[in-house]
Amino acid sequence: MKHPFQKLTSDKSGEHLFATVKNSLLVFRLTDGALIGSWTDDVKLQDVQENKLKKDEQPAKKAKTNKKEPKVPVPGPGAPPIYNYIRSLTLSRNEKYIIGTTDSDKAAVIFKINHSQDNCISLVKRQVFPKRPCAIATTFDDSQLIVADKFGDVYNISIDDNESVDEKTLQPILGHVSMLSDVLVAKHEGKQYILTGDRDEHIRVTNFPKSYVAKQWLFGHREFVSSLHVPDFNNDILISGGGDDFLVLWNWYTGEQLTDIELREFVEPFLNDNHLPPERFRTEDSKKEISIAKIETFRQGEQDILAVLCEQTNCLLTFIIGPDMSITHKQTLTTKSTLVDFTCANGKIYAALDVESDSSIVGVYEFDDASTLHPRKTNVSNLITDASPCEVDGRDQFYPLYYINSLRKRSEH
Repeated sequence: MKHPFQKLTSDKSGEHLFATVKNSLLVFRLTDGALIGSWTDDVKLQDVQENKLKKDEQPAKKAKTNKKEPKVPVPGPGAPPIYNYIRSLTLSRNEKYIIGTTDSDKAAVIFKINHSQDNCISLVKRQVFPKRPCAIATTFDDSQLIVADKFGDVYNISIDDNESVDEKTLQPILGHVSMLSDVLVAKHEGKQYILTGDRDEHIRVTNFPKSYVAKQWLFGHREFVSSLHVPDFNNDILISGGGDDFLVLWNWYTGEQLTDIELREFVEPFLNDNHLPPERFRTEDSKKEISIAKIETFRQGEQDILAVLCEQTNCLLTFIIGPDMSITHKQTLTTKSTLVDFTCANGKIYAALDVESDSSIVGVYEFDDASTLHPRKTNVSNLITDASPCEVDGRDQFYPLYYINSLRKRSEH
């Protein structure tokens, strides 16, 4: 059986699907499902730890210990496993680059895309950071990569310059006091801003490149913020979601909270025991928890569509966004398998499916003239599944597929 894809994105033409699985990045041609690009991270966690220990050793200490090799810490019994996988994935705005982040050495990896080559992606830059990156975005001219890490700091590095720099010389351009969860670059009247969301239900709007100036904070969430999205059809609008039962629609530039989009009534039938709090935090009144995995918008015919995926559910919610920013629920698409991620390409939704069999790991759904999604029978999903090189024997060999709800803060009291 094949390991499920963990991240999906597609280009504007709808001709190519980019997918991550474990520590590999794959590119598929959507006309025939052919695998046309691949890269596997060969950096080993053990080597990274050994190199870091050697680098951190003081010369004086080395002399006293007769240059003994440093001991690499070994996780004890019951310690959680350490995974080496690609955590984030995004295309540059000009679609010349596909960019990801690796957990192995806390790096951003930048690939140039060239469809005339047998392997259409080639690694051109690998920049290591002091702490593990968790979200990435590019500036509007694609000259800079904005990187948010798990310790609340945001960095910027050049995309075009292939030379990486010593991680110790990197300086944050802004910071939160809490772990960051998402980052965006938005524009208003020609000026760029960085939007960041964190585990403490905060959204910050920051000037760029003068990022020492925080324009404002957006307060409307009660739980963590995991997903930020600015629609192409209105760059002043921000849609945010996380651990609440609702999304928030903002004018991020003015700071106005336009409306909330309630989700529980639509997603409640698809929640199960996996959505309950951990047992030691559970009470008789505990509700099943909603966590937002992804928010996307796109134009379908004459309508602007909002699509929302709640973590570890087998449904995709769609809404119509009106010209007056009114929100109307359109459809709850039910799928046989749990959805891990999705992307929209040329009027179709491609979804990563969590399956424990030899069936397809990609679902394809198409809009009709009324902007309603229907499953589309196509051999492309089977061809993509067959071309994916990541074989596993069972679920116990799956890498983490669902981790967003772990952002939720718990109280012992």
